[in-house]
Amino acid sequence: LKQIYQRLDENEPLKPDDPRYQPVYDYPGCDNPVELMQKHIEWSGVESVQLFSGFRGSGKTTELLRLQKQLEDKGYVVLYADALDYLSPSEEVDIANLLIVLAGAFSDALGDKIGMDVAGESYWTRFKNYLTQTAVEIPEVTVPGVDLKLSLKTSPSFRQKLEQFLAHRIGQLKNHVDQFIEDGVKTIRERRGEETQVVFIFDSLEQVRGSRSNEQAVIRSVERLFANYYPKMLTLPYLHAVYTVPPWLKFAAPNITKIIIIPCVRQWENDAGRNKHKEGCNALCFLVGKRFGEEGSKRCFGELSREPSQVEAKDMPGEEGSEGCCSESCGHCNPSVQKILDVCGGHFRDLLLLLRETLLRAKSLPVSAEVIEAAISEVRSHFLPIAIEDARWLHQIAELRTAALPSVSPEDVNRLTRFLDTHFVLYFRNGNEW
Repeated sequence: LKQIYQRLDENEPLKPDDPRYQPVYDYPGCDNPVELMQKHIEWSGVESVQLFSGFRGSGKTTELLRLQKQLEDKGYVVLYADALDYLSPSEEVDIANLLIVLAGAFSDALGDKIGMDVAGESYWTRFKNYLTQTAVEIPEVTVPGVDLKLSLKTSPSFRQKLEQFLAHRIGQLKNHVDQFIEDGVKTIRERRGEETQVVFIFDSLEQVRGSRSNEQAVIRSVERLFANYYPKMLTLPYLHAVYTVPPWLKFAAPNITKIIIIPCVRQWENDAGRNKHKEGCNALCFLVGKRFGEEGSKRCFGELSREPSQVEAKDMPGEEGSEGCCSESCGHCNPSVQKILDVCGGHFRDLLLLLRETLLRAKSLPVSAEVIEAAISEVRSHFLPIAIEDARWLHQIAELRTAALPSVSPEDVNRLTRFLDTHFVLYFRNGNEW
């Protein structure tokens, strides 16, 4: 139980070669987000820019790691950076700061991945020289030994002074950043070959959301950033850029651009009776089998109630030659597993949490129906209490099966985002969005 419990960590991104990974988007009628992004990169020449998003626990980072692996297998150089290493998640974002951070993150990723600087210097050194040459009067620039990267993230006064200094020099700053990126790509191609394509993944930008005191101001700053500067200012020369953005950007600024958002796995149809969607249920079922293993599934949940031969392999997404649903490592035909799947909503994190709570309560094996009910009650309690006004809106969403957003004000957008982040509301995009 301890070993299986550790394999059910809902906060751990999976690497592409992890045996626990299940390709849940490889079934009919479901868009594969990684396939869409990869095709866009491969078909866009030498540079492109894409926005990617996912709600908390949707598996966004796992899918980005899969994109990285598949592109690297095709000869691309893929650089990865985490935005939270450079930006404070509770502060407003300015175009000047973001451009600096993008160049700095690219520089750091280049050093980590290939072990090289651009023309013998990092971007932080080049940027400090740029500020010195323009005679900027900011102490953090003139004092020797000050870490610009750290100051940019942790010092609001430094960011404010920098924003004021660069406010009328955005075009000049963009040229400075572009020149560094261009030099960096040239450096990569000198080592890897002239035809080498470079991809830069800038992850976790969606986690910039502010604190209780300034949440709406931060939402407005991110909205302004993409409304005013995307895609032109955020397209980087000779580079395929992928930015993860807050999913609420789709609702706050629906006309900005296309955003690829990871949906929940569809377990039912968008019809009056909510009829079961077999492929989605099977995908989650096989995911359980991957986490528990054949022996673990049998010991924890008991024997299957049907023979594997009763369901054809074509019903189950997965690797070529897969046994399909109802192989012995799958719990689809087990009523105990089905009970858990029926209440998870197609959300990975909630499914894994339900399974962990079940194992914690197990007194004997296989687990009893009472243990499963207790685990469901525990996870259900995480959603409480529900405010009356929230309940009214949620009821409207349940009836209409759309966001039913009253307005695109930061207050309403933030409230809907909270619903989605906490899984009160589930987002599906299998064909039509609902």
